[in-house]
Amino acid sequence: MSYQDFMNKVRYFDNLAAKWILRHFYILFFEILLVALFLIFFFNTVQFIDYSVDIGKENVVERLLLTQTVYTLVIVLLLLLNSFWMLYIFNCLMRIQNGLKDLNFNLTKRHE
Repeated sequence: MSYQDFMNKVRYFDNLAAKWILRHFYILFFEILLVALFLIFFFNTVQFIDYSVDIGKENVVERLLLTQTVYTLVIVLLLLLNSFWMLYIFNCLMRIQNGLKDLNFNLTKRHE
């Protein structure tokens, strides 16, 4: 086995290890983190909506504060959903990039 073939094998296994680490660690970590944040904010929003039953209609300040809180939490939930979408797009782009690297590696190996 020549030095060039050995280095090609090392690059190939390094690429496989990097893909595995990226796909199974970072993406899952961020997905789990985002799901946890989403659930926390979702239950917090439900709790604040439940508080609206206890607030009387004559107390305008508390009603305005509750409305402001619910609207802010809805915005945070939408930002979290946007983060899910961006993470999904980033993951797809990384898979396409790794597929193209594998294709390039195999084509250059056959060419030599």
